[in-house]
Amino acid sequence: MRNVVLLAGVSLAAFAGFPAMAQVEPKAASGQLGTIVVTATRRSESIERTPVSVAAFDEETMEVVGAKKIDDLVSLTPGLELGRTVTGSNNISIRGISSGAGAGTTGVYVDDTPIQVRNLGYGAGTAFPEIFDLERVEVLRGPQGTLFGAGSEGGTVRFIQTAPNMDNWSGYARTEISTTHNGDESYEAGAAIGGPIIPGVLGFRGHVYYRKDGGYVDAVLADVAPATDSSGNPPAPEYPYGNLVDFTTTQVLREDTNSSDALTARLALEFQPTDWLSITPSVSYQRLRRDDGLGAFWIAGSDLDDADYVRRVNFQGDPASNPLFTQVDIPDLESANDTFWLYSLDTEIDLSDSVQLISNTSYFDRDSETFIDFTVIDAFQFAFEFFVPEGYKSVSAYGVSQENFVQEIRLQSSDTSSPFNWVIGGFYSENKQGSTQNIGNNFVANLPVLPLYGGVAGGNPFGPGSSAIENAFGTPLVGAKNSSYIENRDLTEKQLAGYAQVEYEVVEDLTLIAGVRVAKNDLELDATFRGPLNNDNAPYGAPCPAGETCTISSGTYAPVYVDTTGFKNSETAVTPKFGISWQATRDHLFYGTIAKGFRPAGVNARVPAQFCGPDLANIGYVDGQGNPTQPGSYGSDSVWSYEVGSKNRLANGRVGIDVSAYYINWSNIQNSVFLPTCLYVFVDNLGDATSKGVDLAVDLEPIDDLRIGGTVGYNSTTYDDDVVTPDGTVLGAAGSPIGATRPWRFSLYSQYNLDRFYARADLSHLTRAHEYGETDPASPQFDPRSRPDAAYTTINLRVGAEFGNVDASVFVDNLTNASPLFGLDAQFNNVVYTASSLRPRTLGLTVSYRY
Repeated sequence: MRNVVLLAGVSLAAFAGFPAMAQVEPKAASGQLGTIVVTATRRSESIERTPVSVAAFDEETMEVVGAKKIDDLVSLTPGLELGRTVTGSNNISIRGISSGAGAGTTGVYVDDTPIQVRNLGYGAGTAFPEIFDLERVEVLRGPQGTLFGAGSEGGTVRFIQTAPNMDNWSGYARTEISTTHNGDESYEAGAAIGGPIIPGVLGFRGHVYYRKDGGYVDAVLADVAPATDSSGNPPAPEYPYGNLVDFTTTQVLREDTNSSDALTARLALEFQPTDWLSITPSVSYQRLRRDDGLGAFWIAGSDLDDADYVRRVNFQGDPASNPLFTQVDIPDLESANDTFWLYSLDTEIDLSDSVQLISNTSYFDRDSETFIDFTVIDAFQFAFEFFVPEGYKSVSAYGVSQENFVQEIRLQSSDTSSPFNWVIGGFYSENKQGSTQNIGNNFVANLPVLPLYGGVAGGNPFGPGSSAIENAFGTPLVGAKNSSYIENRDLTEKQLAGYAQVEYEVVEDLTLIAGVRVAKNDLELDATFRGPLNNDNAPYGAPCPAGETCTISSGTYAPVYVDTTGFKNSETAVTPKFGISWQATRDHLFYGTIAKGFRPAGVNARVPAQFCGPDLANIGYVDGQGNPTQPGSYGSDSVWSYEVGSKNRLANGRVGIDVSAYYINWSNIQNSVFLPTCLYVFVDNLGDATSKGVDLAVDLEPIDDLRIGGTVGYNSTTYDDDVVTPDGTVLGAAGSPIGATRPWRFSLYSQYNLDRFYARADLSHLTRAHEYGETDPASPQFDPRSRPDAAYTTINLRVGAEFGNVDASVFVDNLTNASPLFGLDAQFNNVVYTASSLRPRTLGLTVSYRY
């Protein structure tokens, strides 16, 4: 901790060396709520005069609520959902337009560069920027297909970075240290500075930021066995089912093992050689690193009441002490590393006093690797072990890569006093996304028998000297990892689009809005699959045919791999928008919008025909001759959104209300089709749905220096009819929800300022999640032990003081130590349950310096 304090001192001292040429913008005066300038319509305007449902957070707001990443803003933003998985994938959605299949439904932008991913493979997830030195974060609710294009079907999230300044110096530094209940310390330090190099001609902005989040789950060795009652029988299950296992910790290997850290840096220059030309090159860097796990724990070994969590871990046994084991190149830790670089060049040309030409050229380069313990899965499928024996180890490595080139040019009006405003633009992108998975293990090569697959060492079909894995799958494990499964997917997607939007004030304060975007999307997929589990000509212990000599990996049982090469898809999409805006008075805006959004089509990787044939046939995926088949591609899906809203200031500016209501028709939904025996997945267009809801935000200042506010969000997204496969198999019943989302979410805040001192409280409440999948009694996957994620409430407190340009505050996050269970699920033995939860109560100190 001493190093943290020293680092904080160095950061603040560095800024103290610069003259305070520009002061921090003052907060809104008492009796008047502040405002935020947003660019949701591609031009700058105050949020209360923007006829779009948008939530925006500026830098000071994000600091006072303690936001470090997008997750911290979800509970404060009606309509916004974010789910994460242990593989590193994530799914962000707005207004219930959520899908884990196909293309993303939410656009994610850093400035003007889209960075969202497709659901390609099993580890795809968007690399959200960390929250430091951001001018603001904007959440645009509802389809944004006209101005932000493909993927902004439910809405768009924009991370706006702080721009260079050619006239005034400004700086920001922040340091923080905290401790978590039953966990490790966390700390951060960051510094940002900008100002003129040549006044009026050349300016810059740069930052460096580091954060370490201490872990709170211990990695342990433990003796584990099924629990029994006094009669020797399994006990009756008691939620959350920790009573089904006798768990005795024998050794704590690593305390607080699920720590993580983030490092970000950026440098931007703005060059204005003439009054009409501005050129801004920039480069941004981010590296996220996870030490060991995302926070999952064993119910049986954890003290849920005290938020004291443990998980039993597996490690590689020593081949010298057990001949079953082999030395393989796989890690013992569930670590992860995710790095990106973003290069951009923005150019603005004032063609006249009322017309502006803007160009954005950018390149986004990302690589991510995540290691997940697969020992429970492989011990069951290969050795038929329900409890992992000591020394067994299997790891799945997930890789994600992105190379995105984007060029956008738009011509737009810049005279905001004119009754006629317009924007015309062209957009081109070439996105290359890669996905890999490699599953390696240290115990399968020497197993004497594979009970579930019919392989016996020295048995059929290859005889003496052959291994059980070879006799089961016809081919040995691969490479230094002893890999049983290897896949590589490479997708290239190109988009060319043109768009236009006009706003015309037909009479004073009444504006009509119309826009359209036409986009051509082309994509190509190449996918290769290797390793025993991908062989579609596996013998499964069958005898060698009479008269033949069977040789491993050749002849009758030569491996057959079902690769996907050069699969292509192309389509053109049109997304119009119509709106009306009435600025009834200076303080009252009313608007209505009808808009279409879409996400582009895609291509399926082929599944093994023999291995998956029975699954395909069972749900009606057959060709005209009755042979099992799958769709080679899937089409785009689309939404039509109907929305009304208002933004109002009352009581001389002391009360602000922002409310919107919407009704969305979602058609031809890209859905995952899971094949339960062969465990493969493909995408098909199945089902239509309706999303409806309300978003509300209220802010008021009942007396000077006291601010109170809150948000309410309601959403219901359900299937219109039964979702059925070609033979009528029901995958989702009419009226069932799409995803395990929470219908209601509430947040409240209160802040009181007294001279230089302030105190703030934030409360958020999320209601019980919808019944979905395993928790839905109407679903084929229903598990009577499963329950939807429970409702929960969190409370955060912060008390601080401002001393000139320095702000110092102490805070408590998760004051009540709320510990709801997320993703409660059983392992293959059906008695070991795991889950994750919130970070336990955290107490800390934040010091920031701004000028």
